[in-house]
Amino acid sequence: MDEINLSSEQNKRILEISKDFYRYAKGNLYIKDKNAQIVKFEPNIAQRALIDRVLYLLETGQPIRIMVLKARQMGLSTAIEALIYWYTTTHKNTTSAIIAHEDAASRNLYNMFKRYYDNSNLLFKPNRKYDTRSDLTFGLQDKDGNEVGLNSVIKTATAKNTGAGRSDTIQLVHGSEVAFWENGEELVGSLMQTVPLRKNTMIFLESTANGRGNFFARLWNESVKGDSNFEVFFFPWWIQDEYELDGDDIDEFTPDEKDLIEIMREGVQIGNEFYQVPEDKIHAKIRFRRYKEREFVASPELLLQEYPSTPHEAFIASGSTVFNIKALSHMEKLVRDVPTYTIHDNDSREPYVLEDKHAKLKIWDMPEAGEEYVIGADAAEGLEGGDFSVADVIRVKDMKTVARFRSQLIDPDQFAHVLDKLGRFYNWALIGPEVNNHGLAVIQRLRDLFYSNLYKRESGLDEVFETPTSKFGWKTTTITKPLAIDYLAEAIREGWLYGGNWSLTFCHPSFITPRFLAILRRSLRFCEWLKKYSNLAFSNICSI
Repeated sequence: MDEINLSSEQNKRILEISKDFYRYAKGNLYIKDKNAQIVKFEPNIAQRALIDRVLYLLETGQPIRIMVLKARQMGLSTAIEALIYWYTTTHKNTTSAIIAHEDAASRNLYNMFKRYYDNSNLLFKPNRKYDTRSDLTFGLQDKDGNEVGLNSVIKTATAKNTGAGRSDTIQLVHGSEVAFWENGEELVGSLMQTVPLRKNTMIFLESTANGRGNFFARLWNESVKGDSNFEVFFFPWWIQDEYELDGDDIDEFTPDEKDLIEIMREGVQIGNEFYQVPEDKIHAKIRFRRYKEREFVASPELLLQEYPSTPHEAFIASGSTVFNIKALSHMEKLVRDVPTYTIHDNDSREPYVLEDKHAKLKIWDMPEAGEEYVIGADAAEGLEGGDFSVADVIRVKDMKTVARFRSQLIDPDQFAHVLDKLGRFYNWALIGPEVNNHGLAVIQRLRDLFYSNLYKRESGLDEVFETPTSKFGWKTTTITKPLAIDYLAEAIREGWLYGGNWSLTFCHPSFITPRFLAILRRSLRFCEWLKKYSNLAFSNICSI
């Protein structure tokens, strides 16, 4: 910027405006709107909720670590870039890194910064030292070559560049569309080490959902539980004022609409503010929703992806699933957690349970006299970092999951002992372990323990093993795989399954693996036996 002579009062006023994001934004931040017009940045409800939280954390001196799960067209990337541009151009020695998932997105984000710079007020426009195709560097040197300007920079890169930002100390990071990063865990891990744990540092990980098995989804789940340093922000479509339609009052709502109305009435906490839809806006929101349903009539699952009401809808809808998305979403609304227990035998070999918060057995309903139960079981190797051994206990009369054992560090023989106690505890439940791999050892140990109520495969469904236990347990074959998937899809669609804790991971293409199918096969009735009773629900798909 060319030198402008200003009075001390004018300089003081400029400094005051620079410290106030909203005052600064009014005269300096311009965006391209949906009509392709360059207009002043005026934050909408979602943008303001995020910005207000960031400003609060800055004011209170806390490091900013935020994950944003977003619907499309809410302008949250724009808000994050506005915050980063404002802070970088008003503070010395600040390095900001913007990492997008692909080259085109990286260029779009760079152009957004360039637009902010080109349209800012001359009094607030810092001297530009370099302007490359990916970086904006702000600085000014005196005649002796000493840096007297900002010495700050905004760098843009793509996640495909695995070395992005690793050699720098960075104050502000924005990872865009992190769910689509192929190397998300590695890259985010390295980027986080470049940002010091200090006040006035920011890390934003923002994305639309891309199914449930990627790094972003896993980190989101851990952050929701409070097990990471990130604060989570989800923005349902209905908080936006523009998502409403005028028209006649609606006489009758569908069951899905009633669920949505309940969600809108309950409201949602986002950052420092609480949002809910006023009663006089309910019909306008539903009219908008119905209009969008007609737009997506050929691909209804895309409606939940583009306009999710909950994080569950966003993650489920964005996966390539073979199951009914609405049914999955409804099932997850039934989630409730329960205490965990250890299971033991008394001197008379009668099983009993003791509550223990560190145990691996969850129990929703204790056994009832005269009730019939079945147990689907899948044994893993028992190694740290490997798969989980899982057993689901299902009550036959209503297909409800009443108990679940899930452990990563248990050997197959130990798992068999758990199944033995669990089966006897639940009225000598029918147990159907997987026979492939480690399951064969489980079945043999159960027979050694004289557990008599083991599932026996129907003849003709697979070739005979050359072992004494050839007909016991479920065996995965090219015939039984599609049977399991088809039965599970039908049960989900028709609402036959019920349980209080569905840890679902449906069905991104990366999950359609032999391991995934091995978990599915124990999820429903064992072949023809399932047809008869239509019962065996999920064993935890998160054993992947």
